[in-house]
Amino acid sequence: MSDFDEFDDAPKKGTSGGIQINYLRVLTSAAKYWYVFVLALFISVSCAYLVNRYSTDIYPVKASIIIKENEENAGAKFLYNNALVNPYRNFYNELYILKSYSLLQAVVEDLGFMVSFYREGNIKTVEVYDKDFPIQIRPVEDTMQPWGKSLAITMLSNNKIRLERVSDDNSESTIIDEAVNYLDTVNIDGYKLFFTLKKDVPESLLDKRFIIKFNDPVMLAKGYANKLDASWAQQGASVVNLSIKGAIPAKEVAFINRFIDKYQQYDVDKKNSAATKSIAFLDKQIKDIKDSLQYFEEAILRFKQDNLPVSVDEETTRLYERLEALESNKVNWLLQKSYFEYISDYLKSGKNYDKIVTPTSVGITDAVLVGLINELIEVEGQIAEFKNRGLYDQNPLFEQKSAKVQQLRKAILEGVENYKSTQQINLRFVNNQIQLLEKEMKTLPKLEQQLLTIQRNYSLQENLYTFLLQKRAEAGISRASTSSDIVVVNPPMVSGGKLSPKPFQIFGVAIVLGLIVPLVFFLVLELLNNKIQAKEDIENITTIPFIGGIGHNGLKTNLVVYEKPKSSVAEAFRALRSNLNYFTEGKEKKVFMVNSSISGEGKTFTTINLGTVLSISGKSTLIIGADLRKPRLYDDLGLTNSIGLSNYLSGMNTFDEVIQGTIIENLDLISGGPVPPNPSELIMSDRMDNLISMAKEKYDFIILDTPPIALVTDAFILSKYTDHTIFLIRQNYTPKPAVKTAQELYEHGKIKNISILFNDILKSGPGYGYGYGYGYGYGYGYGSNAYGYYSDESIKTD
Repeated sequence: MSDFDEFDDAPKKGTSGGIQINYLRVLTSAAKYWYVFVLALFISVSCAYLVNRYSTDIYPVKASIIIKENEENAGAKFLYNNALVNPYRNFYNELYILKSYSLLQAVVEDLGFMVSFYREGNIKTVEVYDKDFPIQIRPVEDTMQPWGKSLAITMLSNNKIRLERVSDDNSESTIIDEAVNYLDTVNIDGYKLFFTLKKDVPESLLDKRFIIKFNDPVMLAKGYANKLDASWAQQGASVVNLSIKGAIPAKEVAFINRFIDKYQQYDVDKKNSAATKSIAFLDKQIKDIKDSLQYFEEAILRFKQDNLPVSVDEETTRLYERLEALESNKVNWLLQKSYFEYISDYLKSGKNYDKIVTPTSVGITDAVLVGLINELIEVEGQIAEFKNRGLYDQNPLFEQKSAKVQQLRKAILEGVENYKSTQQINLRFVNNQIQLLEKEMKTLPKLEQQLLTIQRNYSLQENLYTFLLQKRAEAGISRASTSSDIVVVNPPMVSGGKLSPKPFQIFGVAIVLGLIVPLVFFLVLELLNNKIQAKEDIENITTIPFIGGIGHNGLKTNLVVYEKPKSSVAEAFRALRSNLNYFTEGKEKKVFMVNSSISGEGKTFTTINLGTVLSISGKSTLIIGADLRKPRLYDDLGLTNSIGLSNYLSGMNTFDEVIQGTIIENLDLISGGPVPPNPSELIMSDRMDNLISMAKEKYDFIILDTPPIALVTDAFILSKYTDHTIFLIRQNYTPKPAVKTAQELYEHGKIKNISILFNDILKSGPGYGYGYGYGYGYGYGYGSNAYGYYSDESIKTD
């Protein structure tokens, strides 16, 4: 097996697809432009400093409360045993109630958060919160409110206030009044403000300008609903953790304190609601009964004044006691009948069902009816909370609750009708028994009948009055003994340090970004750069053998090998000569074709210097400028283009006439000649065959300089004459798609006996190879058949 066969059997490097990044090359570029990182770090750290300096500090304020279960509230034991209120508490609703708009709005209104004071600084304006601030500004009620407006005030040394109107962005201001007195009411744009001096203005605040902003309490309540976090301490516990974040810890502590007070008051009011409604109902009933009772008291007195003492025998007493018991039962039934009529009318009226008087207030203890009415009150209260928070529009839960109310209303009305029917039966029975006793009483003496009748009516009213008073007392005691189930576990306080900004964290992020952003920039540049940068890029795209590399030509001439024979570029061409001998081993006469994908990749430079390095070895060499469309070789060699290849192919001149000698020994040139109208047809003619044949008889090496394969097909036509094709790729110039095109031609067999020469290597170091050919095997021990090139020490040139 020959060395050439060994090369063909070597593993191919690749044509791997997808995006490939040379991270070593990225790091090399980053190290080269280190000052970009310094600039990025300076900018990022400066931004971090400004963020830390001018960001608003945010602090956490936390508190804990416990919602006691009903049996834990010993002080209210009488209340729950009384059954005048519903002892049931749905803990799932408590967190929802805590964030209700109505509760939060009551808090911000009590604290006066509708008026905010801001102190102007050079760069930013910060809010000032001090419950002992010397002045108080209050919008006058029952007038247009100034929500969303802003004013500027300055407290003057003469106990007056300068008042200014400011724009929304505080950029412009106009004076409204130069000297407003305290306790004055000022009319501004249709709304009125009342100014109060709470204490003497300290000198530190005199002549200082403050911005006053008026906040809509409804919008404030919504804002606090979003800020306030309420959560159970753990599953199954009745402890609620409250937390809120704000720029002014004292303000948030005041808010949480007042919020807990309001929530406790809400809890008490909720418990007392049933007792309060029962008291109102019972007071009305007592007032009506009191008049009747007074009438019958006066009737008894008149009877005793008008008649002698009347003795009542034992039988009469027995009849009276039986009649009294029946009358007492009748009173109870009538009272319940009155309540049923009340509840039916109330439910049919469509009023707020949470205002219903509970059945227990009149002694109705039926568990089903009491449970239905209490559930109706509970659901109606939830609906009211939905409406307060503005969440009822197209809310499925609101619609579900509304449907539940209608179901409960229907069930209660049906139950009441059933109770009325049962009650009618009981009343008829009692009335029949009373009628029988009244018939017996008619046999008694007339005076005894009159006395018993008066006493019956009085006793009836008295029993009813006593019963109502008892219920009224029970309701009053229940209300008086009610205490809140909300107990503070941990009072509001600032918990830990400030949440933001965190200087060390921000500086850390800034430093990381200052390093990462430039690195990403270089990474993006690498991704966007579709030019060949290194041998590794070539191996990732194509399996065409790699023959060597040529360093960057820093001279202003293309005759580098001739003028600078000891330069690294000249050495690289000597390595190329050695490797070409390997590819064309066994042939006496050799034809090489120099080609590339696009113009500007160094075909002329490579052709001249390859011809030079071959000729100085003592071999006769002919360069043929086969690029008839754009001939250039003659100019670098100091020759003319008046006669050339086009003249010979068109039959105008002979072979010897188109050959021009050069200043380099053993090197001749056939330039392209005048540009013909049909270059491809001339190259395809038989005279081209004759030219190559005559050239082989006279010269040892023939080099064809051809046009780029991506532009014209001349190179494909001439490839049949060549023993080996040198395909040029220029560093940071040749696009990767052009190399892929060459790979496709190579795979389909359109170009054979081809190898790649990496030209104009300027970038070197990690990620780029080692520059000027030292990494590409031109004679210093880097030859390897796996890469398709060998050093001068392994192959003899001549």
